[in-house]
This record gives sequence, structure tokens and C-alpha cells, in this order.
Amino acid sequence: MLSSASRPSTLRLFFALWPDSAMRDRLCRHQALWSWEPPARPTPESKLHLTLLFMDGVPVDQLGVARELGEAVSREWTDFDLLLDRAAVWRQGGIAHLAPSRIPPCLRDVHATLAAQAARCGLPFDARPYAPHVTLGRRADRLTAPAAFSPLRWPVRDFVLVQSVLGTGRYAVLGRWPSHPSPPRERGGE
Repeated sequence: MLSSASRPSTLRLFFALWPDSAMRDRLCRHQALWSWEPPARPTPESKLHLTLLFMDGVPVDQLGVARELGEAVSREWTDFDLLLDRAAVWRQGGIAHLAPSRIPPCLRDVHATLAAQAARCGLPFDARPYAPHVTLGRRADRLTAPAAFSPLRWPVRDFVLVQSVLGTGRYAVLGRWPSHPSPPRERGGE
């Protein structure tokens, strides 16, 4: 048990799309297409995700506010499919990643709503322009993305609140909120 002196006063939290086991398996198969030569390090399977909003330095006593934010936003969004069809490396930072070439409006909307609500609640968050991606590995500035691969279709049906537990290297899922099913599309002429 941590003494009160060793407990953190702030938390590193993020809202994310968290893959189910089938999607996690597809991400791992894609990750295996890369040549992970040192110093490159692939992201551990249990940490693969797509960040919606990163919030570092959240006061411990504001964790309930972050959970309420997730609950409020969950009432506003519908499920969607995300096509991860672009593999690349950001040379600055050496991040190997998989991303959508087109950001679905639903993904952009849930990010914008989370950011607006976090600002309204006074929670700290990363306000840089949103670049949705799954981090496949780090220190990868000398790697080359696979020339060809089958795009991954991710059926997005929920999002989570995660704590990055500093000093342990692990993530803890603190809350999960389902989407609302998209309304059925009209079929022309039927």
C-alpha cells in the first residue's frame, strides 16, 4: 500500500478507442509486418489503442469529473467503422503508426466534444491538432512502413477512460461507455 506521501497528486489519463480481442489480433498481425530492428521497440499488445483525448496532470480529486465527462459524451455519439489504411513513421519522435487516411466525422466529433467538455470542466488536455493513430512502436525513425498491407476495418462500438500508471508501465481501464447504434441507412428504391 502506498503511503499518502508516495501517492501521486495528479494522474495521466486518456480517453481511447480500445480494441476488442479480434481487433487487437488484427493490429498485432499488422505490427508483425514491420521489421523491428533495435533500437525500435514495438508497442506491447496490451497497450495498443487509439487515443481520443490525452489528459496529463489531472488532479486526483478530479477523476470523478473525468468519468462524468465520459458519461456525458457517451450520450451524444453513435457507432461507426474506422478504416486504418495508412502505415507510416513520424521521423520526429520515431513513432511507427497506423492511421486512417480519412478521419470519419464521428471520430472527429467525439474528439472535439471530449476536448470541449474537458475545457469546460477545467481538466488539462493536449490541445494540439488531432491526428488519430494507433502507435505500433517507438524509436522507429529508421524503420520503413510495409509497402503493401490490407487495411484494417475497426468497428467502433465503445470508448474507454484509461490511466497510465506512472512507474509501472501498465494501463488501467477506469471506465467504458458504449456508443449508440447508428440509424439504419435508407435503401434507395426498396
